[in-house]
Amino acid sequence: MKKYLIPLAFLFISFLSFAQPKTTAALSEGAALLFKNTKSKLRNAEKNWFFKQLGFTLSKDKKQYISGEFDAAITTYITDMNKDGIEEVFFSMQSSAIYGMVGENFSLFLKKKDCTYEMQQELGGGIAMILSTANLGYPDIAIGGPGFNFPAYRWDGKKYKFYKNIKDADLQNKKVKYIDLLECSKLYTDTLK
Repeated sequence: MKKYLIPLAFLFISFLSFAQPKTTAALSEGAALLFKNTKSKLRNAEKNWFFKQLGFTLSKDKKQYISGEFDAAITTYITDMNKDGIEEVFFSMQSSAIYGMVGENFSLFLKKKDCTYEMQQELGGGIAMILSTANLGYPDIAIGGPGFNFPAYRWDGKKYKFYKNIKDADLQNKKVKYIDLLECSKLYTDTLK
């Protein structure tokens, strides 16, 4: 009988430790502001990681972001562009002091097979336009701003790469169709409870 007590005690203790709730990472102040009023399935640890990746700090009043000595507004857009149930995360940063005449920049993070996120390095430097054309499940993305031609990027199965230039006239006459980040995000977040 004694030889069974030790294994039974071990099983009971193992069951208790398994049944304990998992602790959730605390949300940093920067991440809380970054994801304020944003619907998402992201965990707090992921949100904290995104805030660190962007490289901004909070202002003293904790109501806006600072890069160097310049203020910036950041808007978070959660999407599922390829409809696989895994969220993609866009950040749109606005500041005429930082981003010049366009006044805006964006970053896109996609989840890799190892469950970590990776920023798409070739994208950014303007206003994201999600095109109606796609490759391998992901839509093409054009970068808007002042000018007559805009670079479009296409998913190659591993990352977004330059695909072609799009003429402003083709956007204006709707020969090339697109939606903005707000609409793209809303299509996804409206499906979340």
